[in-house]
Amino acid sequence: SNALISPRRVVSKSLYQYATAKGVTEQAERSLLSILGDGRVSLSSEEESQLTVLLEALRQDEPATMSALEGEWSLLYTTKSTFDVKNPLGRRIDGTAPGVEAVFDTVFAGGDTLNLPSSSPIQRALTSIESIRIEQNIHLSSSESGRVDQLVRFVDNVSLRLSASALFNPDSGRIDFTFDLAYFDLLGFRIPYPVPFRLLGDEAKGWLDTVYVSDCLRISSGNKGTTFILKRR
Repeated sequence: SNALISPRRVVSKSLYQYATAKGVTEQAERSLLSILGDGRVSLSSEEESQLTVLLEALRQDEPATMSALEGEWSLLYTTKSTFDVKNPLGRRIDGTAPGVEAVFDTVFAGGDTLNLPSSSPIQRALTSIESIRIEQNIHLSSSESGRVDQLVRFVDNVSLRLSASALFNPDSGRIDFTFDLAYFDLLGFRIPYPVPFRLLGDEAKGWLDTVYVSDCLRISSGNKGTTFILKRR
């Protein structure tokens, strides 16, 4: 009966299960990093299949914590969505279409659209060029004083900064953000980014859910269905 089972034996079994799960996770993380190296913009069909299996193996049930998410990250890979000419600005997971996105949604309502989440054209372009490096710095707070900064490095001394205010939800681990600042840095000179975020309203808003985070790796998904894989710097 259960009454005859030694407490020490129960603890030993729990430690074994924990160690086994931890070992599987570490192996999956190493395998993923071996595929992506210092960053990839595309994968073979075989690598895509391997990546899908590894992402599922690394999925965590518990929400990410603020301290785990904070820090400086380098983008290794983003999943690709199918471009739909009738949704050129991308489609959100929840089906909402604020601002200009709603115009396309209305014009092509009832048409033959893909109706699948898809990334924005800017994101699609920037993550498709091998030479471009993208970094993300996260500093969070339980108030709206947190920040999420994207630094897009084109070549030496030429970069684009996209910055957003951020609010962390400890119950879900979600980061809600609103873009409010952007500029090009050309040899130390700032050139304004030609998008008036303050006039965009909800179009400038988005969120990130993190399905896995460790001391080395983070896997997050965004409001337009893209999965981002980043390595801590």
